[in-house]
Amino acid sequence: MWRFIIFLLLALLVITSNGISNELMKAKSFSLKDQFGNSHELKFPAGKVTVLAFADRSGSEQLEGWIRPLYQRYQEKIDIYGVAELSAVPLIARGFVRSIIKKSSNYPIMLDWEGKVSSDYKYEVGNANIYVIDKKGLIRIKKIGTANDKDLNDLFSKIDYLLLNEAKSK
Repeated sequence: MWRFIIFLLLALLVITSNGISNELMKAKSFSLKDQFGNSHELKFPAGKVTVLAFADRSGSEQLEGWIRPLYQRYQEKIDIYGVAELSAVPLIARGFVRSIIKKSSNYPIMLDWEGKVSSDYKYEVGNANIYVIDKKGLIRIKKIGTANDKDLNDLFSKIDYLLLNEAKSK
């Protein structure tokens, strides 16, 4: 009898967790300024498949392993945006941090000083967080941490699938 009850509880747990994990999160539109003072407004649905790369100071070291392969493979076929989660930076240090980011990257990086956008996307602190968003504005896949071959291939497969379906629907 106990085995049966444990089996039912485990089955219920698996069904429940699969239902939650398969539910697609809607990407939220937002506007942030980059390190150069330029405003960037991202609206969903969008015209292209979009990749959002979030990181704080710790996670920023993990970004290149994600961004370089994505850009090399897709270039102008997708949009790639970076968001720096900076809510831990005191107000007095923001100018200094902005200048460090300016010197370290010519590519615009949106600065999330309040952490609201990062929170809306359920950013996981201390790691790179990579989101692939379809044209309809649904987050199709999220990867966290250091890039590895398996996770990069997962991203490539998902983006290839989205681009292929986009081409078929035209």
